[in-house]
Amino acid sequence: MFGPESGKDSWYDFTFVFDKVRIGEGKSRTARVYRFLDIFEKEGSRMVEMTFAEHDRYASGSQFITHTMGRVLENLDSETIPINTKGYESLLNLGENTANDSFVLFYGLFMYNKNAMEELERIDLAFEALKKELFGQLHEVLRRQLFGKAEEA
Repeated sequence: MFGPESGKDSWYDFTFVFDKVRIGEGKSRTARVYRFLDIFEKEGSRMVEMTFAEHDRYASGSQFITHTMGRVLENLDSETIPINTKGYESLLNLGENTANDSFVLFYGLFMYNKNAMEELERIDLAFEALKKELFGQLHEVLRRQLFGKAEEA
């Protein structure tokens, strides 16, 4: 629910998403649900009620992307260097945090969330657009170096 690493010490300020389904009729059943939810609320979890479809849409945009980028960073074998920046340390932390969660968890986010494939495609398109922008700038620099003022005439 919270991941073995991230929620191992506390649930404080973690988001607990729930949807009240299959509760049944009667005050005792409703009371049981609220007693269960109260466990997490007392531990400091942020309680968010939403449908499973909303959860899956949001999860693919946050959890799946986070785990995907963390796995990519892990595959790059990134490591601490003497001139770490804060941004680079954040990336290292992301890689380490997601690597400590099992691949089964990541695979489950992919396999059982119909929005995950769309997120993979968005990541791929974003990476391709970034490469195109970089190479486009490089093309202009090389053009100026090769042709200089002659092209401006």
